[in-house]
Amino acid sequence: MKRTSRFLALLLSAVMLLALAGCGGKDTTPAPQPSDGDAAGEAIVYPADLLNYYVAASAGGGLDIVSRAFTNQWEDALGTTFEYIYEDTGNTYLMALNDLGGLDEDEFGVICGLPEAMLGMFAFQDSPYTVDDIAWIGNVYTDANCLMVRIDDDRFNSAQDLIDYARTASSPIAISTPQALTPANITAQIFVEASGINANVVTYSGGSGARNDLIGGHVDVSVGGISTAVGLADQVKIIGIFGENNPVTDIWPDAQVVSDFATDFEMPDLTCHCSIWTTKAMAERNPEVYQMLVDTYAQAIQSDDAATNLKNANQDRFIDYFGPDETAANATGFMKTLEDYAYLLDPANG
Repeated sequence: MKRTSRFLALLLSAVMLLALAGCGGKDTTPAPQPSDGDAAGEAIVYPADLLNYYVAASAGGGLDIVSRAFTNQWEDALGTTFEYIYEDTGNTYLMALNDLGGLDEDEFGVICGLPEAMLGMFAFQDSPYTVDDIAWIGNVYTDANCLMVRIDDDRFNSAQDLIDYARTASSPIAISTPQALTPANITAQIFVEASGINANVVTYSGGSGARNDLIGGHVDVSVGGISTAVGLADQVKIIGIFGENNPVTDIWPDAQVVSDFATDFEMPDLTCHCSIWTTKAMAERNPEVYQMLVDTYAQAIQSDDAATNLKNANQDRFIDYFGPDETAANATGFMKTLEDYAYLLDPANG
């Protein structure tokens, strides 16, 4: 019995010595297995636990509604959490860019907004930024501006009716628009000059006020994005679209597109976009993070879940994803329009 016990003790000591010898060598922890789609075996993880998501508008508005339809999917693709920050007072784009530029090197953020409005700030306001400071991530939706009139206004059943009427009107018609450097206001100003109609463009401090005064009969026409009119189908009708297609044929099948009514004058492309961007400085400092933002955004906005959410929000007809290069090309084209019409659009010219 004693011999057996001594043998077991010696055997146990040998096993322990072998184990201790192994501890001084290589790590015996099982190697991590490659994740799906990762041949190198290292999981791609976003380098921060928070992404600052700046919305250049108020909470509950159009940009917020559309963003909420895909940012959950974007969070999942990045493996992080989004902090929504609403820039809804003052110069919203300047404030958002200041906040974005003020982040520490280990913090990251993006802006969701209307690039044309930001480009108007670059062109006509005292801005420390230019388009060269922007790194585009991708486009969210494309929303042509349109001519809205009251649903019971029998004077105007087409854009051509409006043009014919206003060209010979003894007193000017009133056209409401949102803030001065919005694409809608720029569209209205160029339309009035190019078409030769007798009209005054009345600039409001927001789109809701411009549309409310149309519904209330204080102005004759309102210019804004088609998306803003869809929810008012029982109060307004769209008679003209400053684009080459009609995404609301189910609601306003007779709305004329720009080639139908701009027959004896020219209009530049003034389609409004909603896009996502960050700073060029961040993209150059962290190219891998920037590329991750580009790739995961594309994945999120084109996901089935996002498509369902956008449809439920009645925004699916406007979704138009394209990547950084085409978003940048659109910005370049719009900047050219601002330069060509600076004499008309620059607030400094009165």
